Amino acid sequence: MAERFQGQSVLITGAASGLGAACARAFAAEGALLALVDLNGEKLAALRQQLPAKTSILFAGDVGQEETALQSVELAMKAFGRIDVLVNNAGIDPLDAGSIEDTSVALWDQVMGVNLRGAFLFAKNVLGPMKGQRRGSMVHTSSISGLRPTPEEAAYSVSKAGLIQLSRSLALDFGKYGIRSNCVCPGFLEAVMGDRASSLSQTDLVARSASATALVPLGREGRYSEITAAILFLASAESAYINGATLVIDGGMTLA
Repeated sequence: MAERFQGQSVLITGAASGLGAACARAFAAEGALLALVDLNGEKLAALRQQLPAKTSILFAGDVGQEETALQSVELAMKAFGRIDVLVNNAGIDPLDAGSIEDTSVALWDQVMGVNLRGAFLFAKNVLGPMKGQRRGSMVHTSSISGLRPTPEEAAYSVSKAGLIQLSRSLALDFGKYGIRSNCVCPGFLEAVMGDRASSLSQTDLVARSASATALVPLGREGRYSEITAAILFLASAESAYINGATLVIDGGMTLA
């Protein structure tokens, strides 16, 4: 396979596990230089052991804090001299989520802080380097919950809907600088989100997996490899005329 990202700098948030780690491995396999950001520094370090030597830098921090965005972008620029791709992937969906009535202000702020504020901060801070280069690609991990709200997950659904509009606003305002912005909206994936995984038993996880048969027209969960393939496509020159798009990758789940 041709290395589509040879020598390009790719910044990924929420990179330590799950879809973010899968993206890191996929970009690395195609020649990318990686700036990996996550709250969990130990998992980031473990991931780097799986990647080609001297191709990645790590930053452990809360993506919802402005200092994390500022410092990680500065670190990437110092190391690589450019930022070609931003993958805004960090996200949480706490188990104690609920309807608007049942959502505490603290939980609302927590979810918005990671899922939406974090994406805003990283997009805002990579714009300078990308405008200077007159090119760049941002891919944001939203969700089908941003298109069709999930019951009892109000904060998550609203944050992911906001992320779609953030992506579109970026596409509209900065396309003139050669900067593209697109979203992916995954559906039912092979593993539960990282912030939930530690709170679910193996029995819970097996039951969740089995439910995909009834919920998804294709009769199965989506694989990380299928989502990463879409993210890499949207980040690459192959999609040079795709800007402001929202790509649903859900096996037909939202058709039901």
